[in-house]
Amino acid sequence: MADYYPLIARAIAALDPNAPGESRRALYERARTALIAQLRSVQPPLSESEITRERLSLEEAVRKVESEAAQRAREASRPGGTVRSGGSGDAFRRASTRATEATPAAAPPRTRPAPTPPRADRPSINVDDQGEAPRPPRAPRFDA
Repeated sequence: MADYYPLIARAIAALDPNAPGESRRALYERARTALIAQLRSVQPPLSESEITRERLSLEEAVRKVESEAAQRAREASRPGGTVRSGGSGDAFRRASTRATEATPAAAPPRTRPAPTPPRADRPSINVDDQGEAPRPPRAPRFDA
């Protein structure tokens, strides 16, 4: 399962800080659409449970970023408008910086990992006998 928080945090950090919440919501919707399109295009196709797991992971990242945005808004609306250091806004900025530093300029295309060799303590699964062999979970990437 992918960690979508750095991607979402970086995308939100790039928005105008004075932009209304609607711009954040539009960005989240574009991320959802891009993720679903990418998950549906994987060959061989992912199971619905794998797709749901990835969607929930994205939604958790969205909730975390929105929570941090709400915290920053509350702090900014306090008398004096000062933002205290050490709050969740700092975590947001650190994640954004970390994600920027960790993301290569041009990522190579994703390929499906090689199948895991069968272990001696488990019987091997023959695709012809069982229908479809289980696939290891993958973490797709998407560009928001």
